[in-house]
Amino acid sequence: MKVFWHNRRAVLARVGLAVLLMGALYTAPGSAAEEAPFYQGKTITIIEGRSPGGTGSLRTQAVVKYLQKYLPGNPAVAYQFMAGGGGIAAANHMAQGAKPDGLTIANIGVSIYSSAILGVSGVRYRLDDFVSLGCAYSGGQRVLLIRADLGLDTVEKVKAYKGLRFGNRSVGHATYVYDRLFAYMLDLREPKWILGYDSLEIGPAILRGEADTQVQSVHTLLRRNSEWLKSGFTFPVFVKDVTGKGLEAYPQFPRGIASLDRYADTELKRAVMQFYYGSNPGTSVFFAAKGIPQTALRGLKDAFNKVWVDKQFIEEYERLTGEPADPVTGEEVDLAIQQISKDPRVMNTYKQLMAAGPLPPGK
Repeated sequence: MKVFWHNRRAVLARVGLAVLLMGALYTAPGSAAEEAPFYQGKTITIIEGRSPGGTGSLRTQAVVKYLQKYLPGNPAVAYQFMAGGGGIAAANHMAQGAKPDGLTIANIGVSIYSSAILGVSGVRYRLDDFVSLGCAYSGGQRVLLIRADLGLDTVEKVKAYKGLRFGNRSVGHATYVYDRLFAYMLDLREPKWILGYDSLEIGPAILRGEADTQVQSVHTLLRRNSEWLKSGFTFPVFVKDVTGKGLEAYPQFPRGIASLDRYADTELKRAVMQFYYGSNPGTSVFFAAKGIPQTALRGLKDAFNKVWVDKQFIEEYERLTGEPADPVTGEEVDLAIQQISKDPRVMNTYKQLMAAGPLPPGK
C-alpha cells in the first residue's frame, strides 16, 4: 500500500488550514486582493477527456458548481469534450494546444499518468506540464461482472473458460486497463476485447450477448445496474481500491468474493499491482497547465481545496453520482505519481497491459 494513503487525514487537515490562510490573504487590507478578481467576467473552459454522458461527466458537473462558488470572480463555465486515446488527446491539447492564460483547465482519467510514464504511442505531453488540482473520488472497489448464462460464478470456472469477451471503449482507456489487469492476474485463456462502445453502451451490449463481461466500479454498478445483483450476474472477483477497503460495506453482494490481490502469485504480478495502485490515485483528476498566471493558479488551488472540504459539496456529490465523495487533493495526486516504480520490467509489463495484443507473461 502506498505511503501517502496513510496520511490522508493529515493532508486534508493541512488543506483546511491552508484554505483559512489563503482566505485571510485575499481579504488583507491594502493587498493585491483589493483588485478585481482574476476570473471576474471571464469564462473557464473545462476540457473533458471523454464523450458526453457517463459517470465522468457527472463527477465534473458536481464539482464545477462549487468551484464557481469558491473561485473569486464567479466565472462562467463552458465544457469541451475531447475523447480519444483514453484521455491522451485531451492531455496533448492541454500541453500543446490550450493557451496558458488560466482560462482552460481539464478533467481527465488517470490513465494519462501511466501513459506518459510508459511512453505510450501518441503521448505528446509530460507529467510536469501539469499542476494537479485533485479529484472528488479515489475510485472505490471494482468487480468483474459476468452475464448469467455463462454460469461463471467462481474464479476457478472463470480461469478455465476460453475466450471470455470484455466489452469496453478503446485501447488505453482506464477501464480497458482494468479489464486487462483482471485478465492478466487471473491468467485467463485467450480473452478478447470488443471495443468501440461508449460508457453507457457496454451494459446493453452484454445483455444482447455482444460481450460477456466488464470490470465496473461497485458504485456505478449499484447506481446504474443494481438489478443485475438479483438477475444472475456473477461477481467472482474484485480489486480493492487504493485505500485497501474490501466489499464488507456492501451487503448487496454475496459473501466470499475473492480479492484480485490474492492472484498476484508471482513477484512480477505483485509489482504490477503496486504500479496499478500508484498510477491510479483517483478517478478523473482536475489539473491546470503549468505556466498560467500565478494569480489564476493561486485562485484555482484555493478554490479546489475549499471544494474538497465543503460538507454540502460532499452530500450533493454523493446524491448526484451515487459514489461516496472521497476527495484526493492535488498534493496527494502528485505524491502518488512520484512513488510509481520505474523498474523497466514492471513498466514494460504494464505498458503491454495498456496496449492491444496478447497479455504479457506473469513471470
